[in-house]
Amino acid sequence: MKLLTLAILSALSAGAHATDSASSDTPARTTANPAASVPEYLKPTTLDTLKVIGQRLFPYQEGLMLDERYIDEQAKGNGDIATLLRINPNVQFDDTASHSRNMGEIRPAEISINGGLYYQNAFVVDGASFNNDLDPASNNPNHFADPPSHTQGIAIDTSLIGSLTVYDSNVPASYGGFNGGVVDAETRQAKDAFSGKLSLRMTRSVWNEVHVNDDYREVFEQSSSLSNQPVYDKHQANLTLEGRTASGIGLIGTINRTRSEIRLRAHSGGRTPEFDKPVKDTIRENTSYSLRGDWKNGTGLTLSGSVVYAPTDETYFIENARDSWFDLKQGGPIVSLRAMLEQRAWTLINTLSYADLDSSRRSDVDFWRSWRWSEDKNWGTNPSASGLSTEGNWGNVDQTNRTLAYKLIADRDAIVLGDTQHRLQFGAEASRREATYHRLNDHYSWISPLATSTCTDARGVVDTVACSLAPARGLNGRGQILSRLTTYHAGYFEAASTDWAVFAQDDIRAGDWSFRPGVRVDGSTLTEHTTIAPRFALSWDMFGGQRSLLTAGANRYYGRNLFAYKLREGRERLETSQSRAPTGANALVWSAPVQSTTQTRFEKLDVPYSDELSLGFNQVWGNYDLNAKYVRRENRDEVMRVRVASGDSSGYYSANVYEYQNVGRAESDTYTLSIGTRRPWEWGPSVSTAQLAFDYTDTRRAYTGAYQDYSTNYNEADYNAIVRYEGEIMRAYEIPADSFNRPWTARLATQTRIEAWGLLWSNFLRYRAGYLSVSQVGDEDYLGDRIEVFEQVNYPHSFTWDTVVEYAFDLPRRQQIYARVEVQNALNRANRISGTTYAALFEPGRSYWLELGYRF
Repeated sequence: MKLLTLAILSALSAGAHATDSASSDTPARTTANPAASVPEYLKPTTLDTLKVIGQRLFPYQEGLMLDERYIDEQAKGNGDIATLLRINPNVQFDDTASHSRNMGEIRPAEISINGGLYYQNAFVVDGASFNNDLDPASNNPNHFADPPSHTQGIAIDTSLIGSLTVYDSNVPASYGGFNGGVVDAETRQAKDAFSGKLSLRMTRSVWNEVHVNDDYREVFEQSSSLSNQPVYDKHQANLTLEGRTASGIGLIGTINRTRSEIRLRAHSGGRTPEFDKPVKDTIRENTSYSLRGDWKNGTGLTLSGSVVYAPTDETYFIENARDSWFDLKQGGPIVSLRAMLEQRAWTLINTLSYADLDSSRRSDVDFWRSWRWSEDKNWGTNPSASGLSTEGNWGNVDQTNRTLAYKLIADRDAIVLGDTQHRLQFGAEASRREATYHRLNDHYSWISPLATSTCTDARGVVDTVACSLAPARGLNGRGQILSRLTTYHAGYFEAASTDWAVFAQDDIRAGDWSFRPGVRVDGSTLTEHTTIAPRFALSWDMFGGQRSLLTAGANRYYGRNLFAYKLREGRERLETSQSRAPTGANALVWSAPVQSTTQTRFEKLDVPYSDELSLGFNQVWGNYDLNAKYVRRENRDEVMRVRVASGDSSGYYSANVYEYQNVGRAESDTYTLSIGTRRPWEWGPSVSTAQLAFDYTDTRRAYTGAYQDYSTNYNEADYNAIVRYEGEIMRAYEIPADSFNRPWTARLATQTRIEAWGLLWSNFLRYRAGYLSVSQVGDEDYLGDRIEVFEQVNYPHSFTWDTVVEYAFDLPRRQQIYARVEVQNALNRANRISGTTYAALFEPGRSYWLELGYRF
């Protein structure tokens, strides 16, 4: 961290004097004009603070762009991308990801775009993908084999981002590898003047309100489980330095660290064994390092490069277990190098990128033991007959996802042919993706305690590892042996894919009409398929003047097949099992190891795809921009797990195995309406902007809403069964999905600055209709068959108001200090997410972030 800071300072100071004197970003300060004393980064601008669909930036209503000003002014929360995307009406969120009982976590929330699966979005930073395609459905930190792999391979803090664009419909042909949408982030570009920022943010559980039912509060406050986090402290530190040298090289470096300490009881039931502490701190820490440089030669060549390194380190323990500490490590470096050449009518953009993403686990011991409670195994849940004392964890596993990619985009200036103009774009991509799974060492799991009176086996060998003669509860006062041993052997698996794509589109203007036909062709050695995705968008300027636009589109998007499908095959072969009995001729002697058979078989898959139809209308009305849009998505060939007979006689596969097959399907209809200001309002000394958005979303994915990802088991009879839902006869797969599926929502974002007073006030208000779930209420006769009957379960609507107040105080020589308070759910509403019992989940209550900072 110190070395990076010194490197940035050294590079920038070389050209600081020249740029300070010439820069328009830092005008001279005078006392005659109050506005002249305001730093450039606080001055009002005539540019749109929030780019919305349908404007010139998106002539086919492709999406939404958030600029640096909006990113800075809105509530940051944990500083993740998902918090910013709440304003986009085409984005839905996992309702149970963030709630009042897990507010210590800092992991980004999963998102769904127009009903797509949460792991089928494309995440891009500076032209480089940061998708994690290892096993994004794996989210259990205590799983014996699969460390979690979040869909966003790195947790990019919003302080690094200069602009954030979401393409949610009519996506250009230059983007591929998604069924939902594209989230394209550009890191901040250096200003001319040498400048910087240092800030510290924090929030604490003692400042914040928690909503739990009264009869559950004691359970929550005495928690030893990750599902309940009553005590936590979060701190965030940020340092940014930027400027431009005398030779025109711009450099900006950012270091951001977010750390959360979550305090939990080590053991449930209020017990504290002599050897252990009563409470322990689990840690979540994300550190983002970013360095970006750019240079222009003045004759059409622009070079830029960025490095984003954002490792996440998390420390856990297993409740009620001894020696159970382990660490999860995720993230890694992403490097992007770009060269843009403008020559005559052509613009060529070359991007070379590399990503090295990690999802690994480290532990201090190589065992797991599950004992009955006894005097020398006395740390378990309770000393009853059924009480267990466990120790250890699940061993060391490394997972990597490396991608080396190149992309070329060639844009042609408009060509006039008769009464039409044509803007051509061609491009090509090539990438090499490699994924590995590596268990670093043998790991031993001893379970199933049985009564014994000796630890010496029939061969005279004394067991000092998995045997104890201390009287154990429930074994009639005798000692115990652990009678089953599973060994997870060290092993290594890898998978690789060479991918390529070519694309072309022609943006045609003919009078008041615009057409954009395009096509994208992708190939992959992982699937051995070549896919062709047509793209077509249309725009009609109804009355001329670009004030009333009618848009439409018909597009196909092909997603990605994940490495999890391939890497799971053979993993069970790393396991051997042994057993022993306390009596008999071979008393306490371990049986010969039995090799486990493989329960997953990889077969070639088709590539999941989505067919889209869209219709939209954009109207400029005075200072307002109104956008209405309808998007219909039909997702096909989605992947689910299917249990089939293996037909294998070699003993490698189990008699029945799981295969991933393209049997999933879904439909979604999304209606959105947004209204935003084109230019800021000016009332006296204040400058304000606003954006209002509504959406109605109907997503139908699976039987009883259970199909959420590729790990869901598919049963054809259940999936295609005739059922009655809300009085209507339908197929089971037509029942609405019960996650990422609020029927309709309303969102309002406002920003107000009073520069003369140094004040910023921004707000985000969100209303969401009741969350949908499904419950079976019985069965009935239908056309001679017995069918199941389901009803919709409506959870209450929710309303939240997040507000930010910032006060900045000017210092001499273009310096400034500021204080900022963020209040989330300012009205402290108890918005229930799920459940009706005493353990129901609620959204986070009123919570505060305090930030202090210095800018120059």
